[in-house]
Amino acid sequence: MKNEQTSIVSQIGRASAIVMIWTLVDKALAIGKEMLTAHRFGVSASLDVFNVAYSFPGTVVSLFSAALVSAFVPLYLEWRNRSSQEADSHATWLIYLTTLLFAVLAIIFYVIAPEIIQVIGYGFQPKEKQLAVILERLLILLLFIDGAGILFRGILLARKMFFHLYVAPIFVNITIVFFLVYDMGLGIYALVWGFLIGTLIKTVYMCIALRKEKFQYGTPIPFDHQKMKAFWLLTIPMLGSQLIANSNMLVDQVMATQLSAGSVSTLRYAFRINDLPIQVVIMAVSRSIFPFISEEVAAGNRDNLQNIFKYTLIFLGFLTIPITCLMVLFSEDLVVLLLKRGAFDMEAARQTAQTLVCYSLGLFFYAYTFINGTFFAALQKTKILLYMGFASIFLNVLFNVLFMHFWGAKGIALSTSATMGIISIWFIFLLKRHLGITNLSQMLSSFTRIIFAAAGMLGTGLIMVNLFEFTSISRLIYAPVTAISVSLCYIGIIWMFRTADLDTCITTLTNKFTMRKPIGL
Repeated sequence: MKNEQTSIVSQIGRASAIVMIWTLVDKALAIGKEMLTAHRFGVSASLDVFNVAYSFPGTVVSLFSAALVSAFVPLYLEWRNRSSQEADSHATWLIYLTTLLFAVLAIIFYVIAPEIIQVIGYGFQPKEKQLAVILERLLILLLFIDGAGILFRGILLARKMFFHLYVAPIFVNITIVFFLVYDMGLGIYALVWGFLIGTLIKTVYMCIALRKEKFQYGTPIPFDHQKMKAFWLLTIPMLGSQLIANSNMLVDQVMATQLSAGSVSTLRYAFRINDLPIQVVIMAVSRSIFPFISEEVAAGNRDNLQNIFKYTLIFLGFLTIPITCLMVLFSEDLVVLLLKRGAFDMEAARQTAQTLVCYSLGLFFYAYTFINGTFFAALQKTKILLYMGFASIFLNVLFNVLFMHFWGAKGIALSTSATMGIISIWFIFLLKRHLGITNLSQMLSSFTRIIFAAAGMLGTGLIMVNLFEFTSISRLIYAPVTAISVSLCYIGIIWMFRTADLDTCITTLTNKFTMRKPIGL
């Protein structure tokens, strides 16, 4: 049993490494895209309009994408255990249905685009609303283009074809960067066409990759109403998890239209930087463990599920809590380094940095929402996610109203962190019950050490920054020196007071997982 569980952790580690590498490439391109966007548009009103117009189709696709994939993977694996042909036939039927669904949605939303803008852009001036309607109608095409490829992603994930799955999104950022570099007088439309054409290339690439990997397009098995019904019954409640992860950004941007021009863009820049470690590391872990969790659920291996949950939670804390400390210490340096150029001036950098700190305070909880959704989806207990999704929107709107009155865009970011904290703590106790975990003392012991090490890291950083500011040394020199020093301080404290669980996380993270050391599995 121990060898089997050790093998699972190693497989997850290897899969996560593949995902991290290609996600890192994609996010490096995404940073380049944000740098070019900041240089070209700064925190202008036109960029605010684009961000709000894109947020609607972007959020709808994100909601359906993760929900459809989460519902599809365990079902596809179940079908494939019986017959590969059966699984591919049912998957093809679902591809037809989802493509039709998104075509209908795209047509409906295209027609009612002015009404959509009246709701999500209610704080805009008439001229900005007119531009928003034009951009919205173009960007609505993303629903059809990206929606048609959602189940391609599900099939790639179920088959553990991580290379193709994570190379495909790279085409989107490459295309956007191309349009921003070769502007051709398009202005804000460079972003629009970059997204549309890049998404089309991504979808076509996944389709061709599946064909080359012997996926059997076709429907030799007749349409099965029961199979399709089971799929949609799982999908609809899964929207709740995605409401937590994706809709709050839309809510934040919509409410920020009431604030001064540039507030929406400030939120978007800060969110994208805060989201970077989530996309590179946490999403890699979340997506790579999903097929493994689904297999363990199907096999009824409750002990393995409990251990995967425990180690994943410790892993999240080990990575995200020190990142939050670094954000608190060096947010302005990071924003200046990445974005301060062209139309993005020092005042914009300062506002974005302060907003980034407020987002980063909830980094651990935001990261946990992705892992949480993965477990509930694999357990096929998705109604809870739906209820909690609506609760998160309610809390976020409530906190936004309270906080934005005092702190503007920073208050909106702080509201999101508070909402994620409340929802995540609630979720942890719910999942503890569903997995049958009776003792969390080992995990709490590891978290105590993580928090203690992070406190030492933050204190050391504050002392070093204050000491350096009395000298004539440039911040460009002492900021990276301090960042490296406090990171080593954190690792040193963790190493001195590590638990067996932390030791496992560290060795897995550094790809030195061996069976010589006890891992408590």
